Amino acid sequence: MRIPVNPIEREFFYNDIANKCMVSLDERKADYQTLRSFYLFGSGPDEAPAHFNKIFPHIDQLASFLYSAETTRFSITLGASVNREEQAKVPVLTQALNDEWINSNADQIFSQALSWSLCFNSMFIKLVYNKGIHPYVVEPGTVGVLREDSAHTDRQEAICQWYYITKSELYNRLYKHPKREEIVRRVNATEKSSQEMPQGVERLIMSQVNPTMYGNVNLDLGGVSRYRARVAEDLVEMKELYIWNDDIDDYQFVTIASPDVVIYDREIASVYLKGEVPLIQVCPNPQYDYYWGISEVSRLIYLQQMRNKRMSEILDLLNKQVSPPTALVGFMGIPDEKNFALNRAGGLLYTDSPNAKVEQLAPQIPNDLFREIDQIDSMFAEASGIVSVLQGRGESGVRSAGHASQLARMGASRAKRRALVVEDALEKVATMYLKLMRRYEDRSYKDINNMPFIAEQFSNDFVVKVDAHSNSPIFMEDTRQLAFNLFKAQAISKERLIDLLEPPMKQLLKDDLKKQEANAAQQQQAQAPSQVPTPQSSAGPANMPLKQVQ
Repeated sequence: MRIPVNPIEREFFYNDIANKCMVSLDERKADYQTLRSFYLFGSGPDEAPAHFNKIFPHIDQLASFLYSAETTRFSITLGASVNREEQAKVPVLTQALNDEWINSNADQIFSQALSWSLCFNSMFIKLVYNKGIHPYVVEPGTVGVLREDSAHTDRQEAICQWYYITKSELYNRLYKHPKREEIVRRVNATEKSSQEMPQGVERLIMSQVNPTMYGNVNLDLGGVSRYRARVAEDLVEMKELYIWNDDIDDYQFVTIASPDVVIYDREIASVYLKGEVPLIQVCPNPQYDYYWGISEVSRLIYLQQMRNKRMSEILDLLNKQVSPPTALVGFMGIPDEKNFALNRAGGLLYTDSPNAKVEQLAPQIPNDLFREIDQIDSMFAEASGIVSVLQGRGESGVRSAGHASQLARMGASRAKRRALVVEDALEKVATMYLKLMRRYEDRSYKDINNMPFIAEQFSNDFVVKVDAHSNSPIFMEDTRQLAFNLFKAQAISKERLIDLLEPPMKQLLKDDLKKQEANAAQQQQAQAPSQVPTPQSSAGPANMPLKQVQ
C-alpha cells in the first residue's frame, strides 16, 4: 500500500483507512453482546437468566479438550539450511522458552482467549515487551481489518485496534515525545459508556418517545450481575493502525488519539519485530471467506432456547401438580376467599348447597417427562463432536478397557481436528515469544557443550512447535503409549522417556537417574578387577596338589 508523503494527506489517509477497518464494528459488537449473554446466562441480553445454562459447561468442556495449560510444552525446530552446531543451543533455549511462557502467565492468557473465541468467533493475544514479555487478551469487538473476506492476518494490508486509556496514562507514555503538552491538550477525554442493548433495538425504542415512552419492561427486581466493568475516570479513545508500507516492505505503525490526533508514525521494526503484527488471532472455527470465523455459541443458541422453553413448560406442569387448579361447583360468594380457605393449613369451607363440590384438575405427569431434555443435551454433544466416551460416560456393548480406548480414539476425530487448528495459533504465539527473546533479552546461556551464548546469537531460521500435540488431552494417551513402546524397543533412553511423559518433579527425577547411572558405573568398575581370571602356567594349573602333579 502506498502511503502519501505530504503530512496533511498522510493524516487523512490514516483516518480513512481506520474508518474502513471499523466499518462492521457496531454490527459485530451487537452480535458479540448477544453471544456473551447466551454464554454467561443461557438467554438473550433482554431476558431473564435461564434456569440451567447448558452452553457455559458445554463450552468449558470443549475448551478443556482443545487446550490444557498444564501439559503444553514446546520444542524448537530449525530450518534445513541451519548449521548443525546450532542444535547444541536448542535444549537450553527450549527450557528458557517454556519457563518464560509459564512465568509471563501466557498459559492462562491463552486459555481465556480460547474459551472466549468459542463464545465469539475469534479472540486476539497481544504481546507487548516492557522489561519482559506481557501477553494480553484482546476481544474482536475492538479490532478491525481492511479485508474481512480474507481469512488470514498476514494477508491483511491494514489492521486497526481500538481501546481506551486514561489521560494520565497517555501523559506518562508520551514522556519522550517532543509535542507531549500539545497532544495532551488536543485529545478528548470522556467517560466510557456501556451500551446495554444492540443499536438496532435502541433505535427502535427511542424513536417511539414522543414525549413519553410507553411499554412493558422485563425487569428483574432481584438483580443479576451482568459482569460489565464500570469506569468512572475519563478515558481517551485510542487507535493503533498497522498498514503495510510497500516503500519499506514492512508495517507502518500509527498511533491515533481522539479526535484524530496522530501521535506516532513509525516503522513496526523500531518498536516490535520487522514484518510482524503483535496481534495473534485465535479462531477455532475458521471460515475461508470470513476473517472472524464461526462462533461455537451461535450454533447452540437455538438448542438453548428449545431447552429453556421445555424447562419452563415442565416447571409449570410440576407447579400445577403440586398446587393444582381448583373448580368450585355450586358455591356462592367470593371465589377468592374460598380458594384461600382451601389452600391454607386448617382452612374451613362451608356451604349449605347440596350440589356443591370441589374438583382439583391436577395434570397427568408422563413417566418420560425429561426424555426430551436428555435428547436436547445429546444434540449439544453432537453439535461440537464430544461423544459420550470422551465425557467419561459408559457405552453399551463395551467389553474391555482396550475397547473403550479404541472407541474414544475413533470418536475424538472431530475434536482432534479442531485441536490442531488451536495448536497452530499456539505455535504462532510461542514463535513470537522466542523472536522477542532473541531481539530484546541479553541473558547469557550455555549450550550442551558448555559454550556461552545469548539468544540473539541463535539462528533466525526456526519455528516453535507444540511438542507431541501436548496442548490437547486427547493426544496424551497415544503419546504415553508411543513413549513406552519406543523405550521397550530401546529406541530412546530413560531420560528421553521422562521428557515424553512429563511426570511431576521432572528435573529431580532426571537428576536421580543420573546419580543412579553414575553409581552403577562405579560399582561396575569396582567389580571389574575381581572378575579377571588368574593367569595359568604352561606346566599345569596353579596350586595343583602334589599327588596329582606326580
